[in-house]
Amino acid sequence: MKKIALMTLTILFLTIFTQGSDLQDRCDRLSRSQLQSVIEFLSSDALEGRAPGTRGGELTEIYLHNLFKLLGLVSRFQPFTLHGFQLSELSVSAGGKELTYREDTVGSYVRPEAGFSIEGNAVFVGFGIRTPLWNWDDFKKADLRGKVLLVRVNDPGMYIPQIFDGSALTYFGRWTYKIEEAAKAGAAAILLIHTTPTAGYDWQVVKNSWSGEELYLPSSLESDLKFRGWIREPSLKSLLAENKIDLEHLYKKSLSRKFRPIDLGFKIRISGRNSFRLLNTRNVIGEISGRSGKNIVLSAHIDHFGRNGQLAGDQIFNGAIDNGSAVATMALVAKVFADTGKELHYGLTFLACQAEEAGLLGSKYFVAASEREKIAANINFESTPVWEKSLDAFAEGARYSTLEEAVRRVAAAQGLGYSQFSLADQGLFYRSDQFPFAQAGIPAIWLSAGEKSVSGRNRIAEFFKGGAYHTVKDEYDPAWELESLRQTVKLAVGLIEHLNLTREIPRWKTGLTFPMEGPAFKSAGQSKKSGAPR
Repeated sequence: MKKIALMTLTILFLTIFTQGSDLQDRCDRLSRSQLQSVIEFLSSDALEGRAPGTRGGELTEIYLHNLFKLLGLVSRFQPFTLHGFQLSELSVSAGGKELTYREDTVGSYVRPEAGFSIEGNAVFVGFGIRTPLWNWDDFKKADLRGKVLLVRVNDPGMYIPQIFDGSALTYFGRWTYKIEEAAKAGAAAILLIHTTPTAGYDWQVVKNSWSGEELYLPSSLESDLKFRGWIREPSLKSLLAENKIDLEHLYKKSLSRKFRPIDLGFKIRISGRNSFRLLNTRNVIGEISGRSGKNIVLSAHIDHFGRNGQLAGDQIFNGAIDNGSAVATMALVAKVFADTGKELHYGLTFLACQAEEAGLLGSKYFVAASEREKIAANINFESTPVWEKSLDAFAEGARYSTLEEAVRRVAAAQGLGYSQFSLADQGLFYRSDQFPFAQAGIPAIWLSAGEKSVSGRNRIAEFFKGGAYHTVKDEYDPAWELESLRQTVKLAVGLIEHLNLTREIPRWKTGLTFPMEGPAFKSAGQSKKSGAPR
């Protein structure tokens, strides 16, 4: 019996070695033209920035559908409806002080009304967080119906390292979470207080992201929260100064668990002009079947910010790296597996999702419509590096599940180290399409070649912090070496191969730092204590 077991194990190892060599060789043989083609097309001016519900967005969907078919995948569209709202004028005022649209404040009015005016008592609600995970409640059952909430971005761990996730931004520090909580509280409006350190990006990124059409799933509008917006900290200070209120004093109070919402004693008026529409958009789904009935979902968003006619000069947000390079990575992984023609244990689903920039809407829709027990894991690609070779790899969010051990093994087998992403403290795990999967109880990661390039430059950090991220400067460059993109393809192929050959089911670890829906909440061992482990 032992001899049979040993022989079986030997055969398995030989199979892993042989198939691994074949798949890795296929990645190495991808030509420069193949690495370039998808990025170059998706970031062309002809697609006008790929905004959902536009001609460029629709052409992108058609392109991915036919590319999947060309690669030999079973391809289909997944249509869904969004509400779109766009401001042409905005005034935020208190007393005799009025703020300037785009320079001081931006936002979205989410009702089908051409002209609007909201007025409500200004209430400071600290970080706007309530969670048993860290025994924190900024709301204390206060009646906030009809109020205009002023909310800090980030979470208390940024200032008190012993709580939340220390300096690393958690889900509870994300602006999307704060809007959800304001809606639950019955507020009429929310103004998120922007600073570059707390948000992780400067005001220009906020202005670019919120000056165009804002998109929403219908279910997210089922509340009394009519206005969602941002205000620059210096602009808020000028409003408060009119009422002799010190913002720093409010900040200090908000660092205590005893904090309660503070009515500031004056009203804020928000008014403006608004356009609105219903629009239809589509995720694109390609599939390679497997024997087990479970699939690994690979995802990358296909949208970007479209075109901004207010800009002088270049008006198109081409999104070459965010997220053309990631879509190219996903397509090349599909090619490698489709070309082998070999049957897999876990099937593969390739999700080209829409409206990520609007709040992960396409991936949220996909997850909500899926049979979650049939998804073994999610591997997401986001802003995949396009430069020279890297010496390491990272998998954002992998520390929460056994996927981290698997990625480490795969990276080591490919001669790469394994590192934590240097920008992880900015909450990037919660900011791309892996997160809706994780919230639904499905182990999920953002996989990428790492920051230690052979040239010594940290080009990924340069992209995010150096002025190209979410600007018109994110354009295709034919001089890109694309070797780090190839490495990301190879990492994903290796990880899929590992999971298929071992038939490992990824599992959650304990001490998660974000809320999870459904029965996976208990099995993941989420801590409800103050200061969950990092």
